[in-house]
Amino acid sequence: MLDTKVISILCVNDFHAEIFPTDRVLGSAKLVSVINRFKEENPNTLVVFGGDNYKGDPISEFFSGEPVSCLMKSVGAVASAVGNHEFDYGRDKFKEWQRQGNYTFLAANLLDRSTQAAPDFVKPYYMVCVDGVKIAMIGLATMEPLNKANRSTDLHSLEIADGTEITRKWVDYLNDGNDELGKPDVIIALTHYGLKYGADQITPVGDEAITLCRQIPELSGVFTAHWHQFMSLEINHVAVAQGGSFGKGFAVLTIRLSQEDHRILNVTPGYFDFSARLHEICPDTNTQNQVEAYYKKAMDNELGEVIGVAKTDIVHRSPSGNEVYLEGSPLSELAIRVLLETTNSQIAMFFSGSIGQGIKKGNITLYMLYKIVYIDSGIVTMKLKGKDIIKNIENGISTLKQEGASPLAFGGLKVTADYAKPFGHRIETICLENGQPLDAERYYDIAVDEYIASNEIGYDFSNGLDRLHTGKSVRDGMVQRIKNMSHLEASIPRHYTIKNKNL
Repeated sequence: MLDTKVISILCVNDFHAEIFPTDRVLGSAKLVSVINRFKEENPNTLVVFGGDNYKGDPISEFFSGEPVSCLMKSVGAVASAVGNHEFDYGRDKFKEWQRQGNYTFLAANLLDRSTQAAPDFVKPYYMVCVDGVKIAMIGLATMEPLNKANRSTDLHSLEIADGTEITRKWVDYLNDGNDELGKPDVIIALTHYGLKYGADQITPVGDEAITLCRQIPELSGVFTAHWHQFMSLEINHVAVAQGGSFGKGFAVLTIRLSQEDHRILNVTPGYFDFSARLHEICPDTNTQNQVEAYYKKAMDNELGEVIGVAKTDIVHRSPSGNEVYLEGSPLSELAIRVLLETTNSQIAMFFSGSIGQGIKKGNITLYMLYKIVYIDSGIVTMKLKGKDIIKNIENGISTLKQEGASPLAFGGLKVTADYAKPFGHRIETICLENGQPLDAERYYDIAVDEYIASNEIGYDFSNGLDRLHTGKSVRDGMVQRIKNMSHLEASIPRHYTIKNKNL
């Protein structure tokens, strides 16, 4: 309509450096292609990223994230939220990434603990004029402590504050006309807040995002991320969009305004999921050549090293539903053996959701192992009572489909569980590998990966004594063990008996 203007804001969230195409993701070259086509069809488009851009493919990590920064520059990204995995690299990389990609990191709630000022590698908001329309984007990082032992020490002086309170401050600042461009016509929040649908597949779950929408109704729209779903909805009349993950597609906020005074008429949330038609999309040639050059250089160096041989296909996840096999896999068993033998612990626990699909029959390169074990978790030891071990095992008797979390791998124990029982009450029997009953009040020496040791996704190790971050890596241990064995076989762990697993 001639009397309206339309502005589109396109957001890629949780890309996780998926720079290569597979039968599940677009890869950089195809993602550039679909974004550029969208921009051609919708000229007044801003491109942003939702955080967790860099952590993922070993080729990207080999080049310290440069392939992802180049992708962001190719699509003309102007800003990015800060994801939790951006912090995996410490603070040194933030400026370099922004210089390479020609964009700005936004995180209004990332503050110095002492001064309460923003660190010099992020800005609280970004404001730009598109076709005469002034658009402000306030960035928000999801809450998590940055002074944990597994975080780089250069982050310990920072904190992530309550985002809703901070957003109120900056919305008022902008609406008072304090920016040099004046009062914005549109204010959106570019967040790495987690949002997902609950068990009924209708009700949204995610306190940070929901609270933001309820308490800051002046926001025209919110981009969410972190929990990897495609979502398009309204919360308290605020448009909310999320674009899946791994470059399978993107989210869009479409803003219609009056031509004369730029009054907002409506904001429509949406998303584009290309998963079902990946093979129909032609890659951008320049990006494809660039990614292939990165791959060749990295593989000609250390990532091409052959560390062993897979005697058959080693499958960790269901090819159809991406579900981790409940009994475990040769890969999760390998991780458990590393935890137990590296630390001489009695019991080990490992989050099997941090491992990808599996390994094809044939030579196993360092790249392949790094690719599937994409979270390089450190090893933490502690003493934990039997009752707390049981509680954590119960939390891990879960499925991605039903409880929204992949199952836990464990060792040093024999467990029988019934999936017909309610979550949290599925263990029927549990004992040590030698058949000795697990004593609820006795302390046991255990080893766990850093992710669950941080009390993520329902795990709770806060009662552990003599906690020690060993400085050793699960992934490095897996590499060395494969080298020592020279091969990997498709054996299934036998210490876990499951009833009614197909319910």
